Amino acid sequence: METLERMTKLGMSQVDMILELRKRGYEVQPPMMSSILRGVYTYPKAKKILEACEEILNEREKT
Repeated sequence: METLERMTKLGMSQVDMILELRKRGYEVQPPMMSSILRGVYTYPKAKKILEACEEILNEREKT
């Protein structure tokens, strides 16, 4: 849930995150993204996507 909280603080929606992930080569559909952020989907792909989300959030927090 930390990722979702950080997104909220930055005013970033799930759609914004999905678009950023797609720019980086990750193909994620909205239902899957929601499951990943809620911790329901925990397979290796989800872990990679969460790592990419962390990178995106870190970049946005620095600006």
